[in-house]
Amino acid sequence: MRINGRIEFAGLGLHSGRECRLVIEPYDSPEVVMRSGDNELPLSGFTLTGTNRGSDYAFADGSCVRTCEHVFSALAGLGIWSGARITVDGGEMPALDGCAKLLCEEIAQHAEDDITTSSALSVKQPVIVHSEDRKRFVAAFPCSCLHITYFVEYKFIGAQIYDYVHSPANYRENISGARTFAMASDIEYLRSHGMALGGSLDNAILVGEEIRALGGLRWPDEFVRHKVLDIIGDFASLGRPLNAHIIAVRAGHELHLKLAEKLREENSI
Repeated sequence: MRINGRIEFAGLGLHSGRECRLVIEPYDSPEVVMRSGDNELPLSGFTLTGTNRGSDYAFADGSCVRTCEHVFSALAGLGIWSGARITVDGGEMPALDGCAKLLCEEIAQHAEDDITTSSALSVKQPVIVHSEDRKRFVAAFPCSCLHITYFVEYKFIGAQIYDYVHSPANYRENISGARTFAMASDIEYLRSHGMALGGSLDNAILVGEEIRALGGLRWPDEFVRHKVLDIIGDFASLGRPLNAHIIAVRAGHELHLKLAEKLREENSI
């Protein structure tokens, strides 16, 4: 698909709590690019970090755009890999509905089929990154499509696993509406460190002895589905589709992006 009209959103950043603005519009480029201030880069040209409870994309001058994962997940999920520019004001993506559902709905109204296709990056041999204790990892194995198997385990949630084979229809129906979540026990710490200042039940699920979600959970396994949403957005940093079987165990943005950077290096992106 390709963007054929201007899309604009405004709202609070999930972490900063400040008003942020997002514009997605057609742009003559072989890859999706992002602009902030005077800086502009293709997605594959950014320095990546996932240590601040989200995926942050840094320009060469050190300035960055925070929590990019949901916007990039929506674009990648719908198959938009070129001919689009994202402009961000406020240093962070608007949190919106805490998932990619609203983004997908709006993008679908401003997009059309595209006869051109972006060549996929195919994994030729297994690639793995893991935490120091090796209890958390993300691995990529050769596969003819994007296949994701994700396992999570949290207090009050328990263990959940989701097996996903990518298609735009599968993404929109089963992944795009899965909302981000936070542990109630972490909120004080996060806010004291300048995070989750824009978080609310309008854009997140709060997990404690009681699970609080506006309208209730959309699926019993909404938590692991959101992790699939996140990893699809994080691998958008490759700048093109990925053909691989991704196996993620208790992972998160930091490991997702480390694997993306390793794939960039091995494929000279």
